[in-house]
Parts: sequence; C-alpha cells; structure tokens
Amino acid sequence: MSSFQFEPTTMTEVDLHNVLVTGGDSFIGYHIVSRLLQTQPTCEISALDIPTSLPHFPSVSYHDVDVSNKPSVLTAIQKIKPQVIFHAACTYSLALPAETHTRINTNGTLNVLEAAKEVGTVKAFVFHSSTSVIEDGVSPVINATEDLPVLLAPEQRYPYPLSKALAEQAVLAANGTNGMLTVSLRPASCFGEANEEMMEKLISVARSGRANVQMGDGTNLYDFVYVGNVADAHILAAKALLRAHERTLGEGERVDGEAFHLTNDEPWLFWDFTREVAKQAGFEVKKEDIRVVPRWVGMVMAFLAEWSVWIMSGGRRESNLTRYGVRYSSFERTLSCEKARRRLGYKPAIGMQEGIERSVRWFLENKKNM
Repeated sequence: MSSFQFEPTTMTEVDLHNVLVTGGDSFIGYHIVSRLLQTQPTCEISALDIPTSLPHFPSVSYHDVDVSNKPSVLTAIQKIKPQVIFHAACTYSLALPAETHTRINTNGTLNVLEAAKEVGTVKAFVFHSSTSVIEDGVSPVINATEDLPVLLAPEQRYPYPLSKALAEQAVLAANGTNGMLTVSLRPASCFGEANEEMMEKLISVARSGRANVQMGDGTNLYDFVYVGNVADAHILAAKALLRAHERTLGEGERVDGEAFHLTNDEPWLFWDFTREVAKQAGFEVKKEDIRVVPRWVGMVMAFLAEWSVWIMSGGRRESNLTRYGVRYSSFERTLSCEKARRRLGYKPAIGMQEGIERSVRWFLENKKNM
C-alpha cells in the first residue's frame, strides 16, 4: 500500500516523547501515527487497536486491544506509560446498533480515561470527537461555533452523536485530574485515504452509475475536512496541552478543557463534492445528466425503504437509503474553525481539491477490487 504524504507545517518547539494512539490501525488514528512519524522522529509511538487491513509501521509498537475491554486497556496503558494519548478509537457507521456505539465510543473512552488517570504519566489527552455532537440531525447548521450546546438525550435522538457527546463530556470533565490536561477536537465530515465510511461508498456509487442523482436543489454548502489536516490539529493540540503545563493561560487562550471545531475552512456545495469524487475516479457527471430528486420525494422514498428493509429483515438490517441520509445531504452544514486557528495555530495545509485527488488516487491504487 502506498504511504500518506502531507506537506510540512509549522510546529512549535515542544517535542512529544512517548505517545499512544488508540485506533491506530483505523482511519483517523492511522493518519495520526503517520503524521507523528513524519514530524516527531524521536518520539516513541504505540498504537492500541483491533488489527485492520492497513499496514503496520515497523517502528511503531502495536497492541491488539479492544478499547471496550477495560482490563486489557489498563494492562496496555500501564505497560506503555504514555506522556500523550490521542484517543481516536471509535466506530462511525450509522447503521450499527446503539449498543455498539455506546460500548465502543462511550464506554471505550471511559476505559481509556480511567487507565490514563491511574497510570499517572499522561500529561495530555486529545480526544477525537465530532461536530455532530451539536447537531440534531434535522436542522441546518450554519457557521456554527463551539458556543452551541452539546445535545444529549432526548434532544439528541441518534446513537452515534449521542455516544460521542457523552464521551466528550467525560473527557473534558477529566481535565486537570492527576496532572492530565484534556481537549476535544471536533472534525467536520472527514475524508481521506483509507476512509471506507465516506470515500469508498462515494466511489462505489460512482462506479454503479448513480453519481448523477442529487437530493434537493444542490445549493446546500457543506464543510468537510481532509484527514491530514485533522492529524496536524491533533499534534498541535497535544503540544498546546504540554505547553499549558508550563504556564498559565488567559481564558481566551486556553486549550485544556476546551472543544474545537475543525474544517478545511473551504465550504463546498455538498453535491459538487460527491461529483468531484466521481470525476477523479473516472466517472465524470455532465451537468445535463444530473437527475434532481426533490427533497420531499427523497424523504418519502427513504421512509418506504426503511420500513421495507425493517420488515423483510425482521428488524435486523437498516436501509442504505434513510431519512437521516436525505436530510444530511440536502441541508446546509457549515462550521467556524476560528477558535482552532486562534488558539491552536491550526491552518489547513491541504486544500479540498488536492485532498480529494489524493483520497481517490489512494483508493484506485489500493482498492482495485472494491
């Protein structure tokens, strides 16, 4: 498999020494590990995850551990004794049952947090959250800032964002415990190499000839973020937490105990993004071939599909076409990353167009039988 290469970015003088990346065998965590290897050559890196098809880096120490297994997590972290933890282990798929999201995203985070507190060596804990924690899945989000409230039940009806919201709540509440400072990073819709949840599905749709279908009028702006920029932000956040141990920051400068939105700072029309992915994969959609499905028609189709699949499967499967998905693709969803720029020094190094080209190229090279 080809490796991931990102442009160099300006880093602070703080060095990372002993780092643990949970989810280091999966999409976000894999990119964090890759970026650490490029920017922190003297850092000792450990990854804790269930093995995937992604290749291992020779200099990284891998631990085959499920974050939902509390004793195994504690044993591994006691052995590693990390200075910094990047907690990126989670499950994303909306098709999974609520129990799975709770077990991995919420309880898994609690397990890693408790082990970090107990080992006593962790100075910085960086949590990979999601901007979905402020979204209800029904209403548009326009230039949203971190001042918006995090939604919990009953306002939050969807298992994935609820599981991440509860995990983020625990992470930020642990700030300052046993010498450990914490921060939560909330990426917008993240794409990149090895992203099976978004990129692989979009390329599969393009190959099936359905990239010309558009839900709604196509005018909805959307914020995405390339995974390499997300990895950079994690390292910036860890360094900021380590610096915070050395000096007192004003309220307007603090990173510890705070949440930060991450975007590419370059909103695209949602359907322009999907069609650009199709184009880069070799399935360009001409303007005259775009088939517009009114949003209300899409909602009706999704309702019928949901019930049909539920009945036919006895409630064991979820339709690929859902009302949530129709809303997701037809509403505006933009966020401000001004706070991350100001306090973390975050600046996306890879633009949207280049990010899409890199992502599709990786899938064409590594997923030929997809």
